[in-house]
Amino acid sequence: MRLVPNWAFFNSRLNVDFSYYSNNSRNQILAIPIPGSTGFSSTTVNAGEIDNKGIELALNGTVIKTRDFSFGLTGTFTKNNSMVVSLQNGVSQVGLGGFSGMSIVAAVGHPYGEFYGITNSTDAQGRVIIDKSTGLPILTSKAQYLGSYNPRFMASFGANFKYKNFGLDVLFDVKQGGVLYSQTKQLVDFVGTSAETGGPRVGQVFPNSVYLDASGNSVVNNNIFYSKYDYYTPENDPGMEIVDASYVKLRSLNLSYALTKKQLKNLPFSGITVSVYGNNLFLWTPKSNQFVDPEVNASGAGNEQGFDFNALPSVRNYGFNVRVSF
Repeated sequence: MRLVPNWAFFNSRLNVDFSYYSNNSRNQILAIPIPGSTGFSSTTVNAGEIDNKGIELALNGTVIKTRDFSFGLTGTFTKNNSMVVSLQNGVSQVGLGGFSGMSIVAAVGHPYGEFYGITNSTDAQGRVIIDKSTGLPILTSKAQYLGSYNPRFMASFGANFKYKNFGLDVLFDVKQGGVLYSQTKQLVDFVGTSAETGGPRVGQVFPNSVYLDASGNSVVNNNIFYSKYDYYTPENDPGMEIVDASYVKLRSLNLSYALTKKQLKNLPFSGITVSVYGNNLFLWTPKSNQFVDPEVNASGAGNEQGFDFNALPSVRNYGFNVRVSF
């Protein structure tokens, strides 16, 4: 089901496009695990049910319009909620990709495309449980759900200005929510060059940590210290390389100038517009991600999203255009 109403207001100076959809997909192509006694680890079948619901909203409008000056705004908003309703009988989750210690899975009762791996143990209040003898976090005994690579929503915001023959266009992109696995984080932590490995490296309490007493109750840790070297150099805690994939990005900025008829008087052209532009100029990310552009994806197109395997920095580029009309 899909509803797509469109509205225009104030003599079409404000336009609104709104879409609502609800899709139920059945009999997906899935690799279902089977007993190893068969000689195979999985079989490909048509099974499962996935439910997707969401909205898409687009706005554009002219806020100010005079003879010499105009100011317009544009914006988009998209939100998709997915849920794995069922898989084949007797199967609660299937792997979509990943590597040893970290997987992307489709699990019944969870959003499609969740990270699943070993991480630090926590108590009921979310505080990290440490080993009293080392001060280091205790790892979970089995893999845990660590969040989906799908964002809560995505949006964009743009503005355009025009004064006489000058024009200025700016566009911001926003992604809120979702997580990614960053091997870049693991690497810079391992070599001790990340911000979180800086400062005193011994004689510190692990942040927001507790230990368990003889009765299994949480006791706030104030005096059991850990070594950052001992914590960040092993590679046995992939869950701690999961970071927030949210961002705000200045996607593009363009400044243009259109030559006047007087300036074109002795030229064989009816119009010339010169512009300079920049793309991917600035990026703002949450505190947990000081390592990588969240838009990177080492696995290409497909279900295996949200992996950064030491990706190269995103390209920031600049240029100029000359548009000529006869």
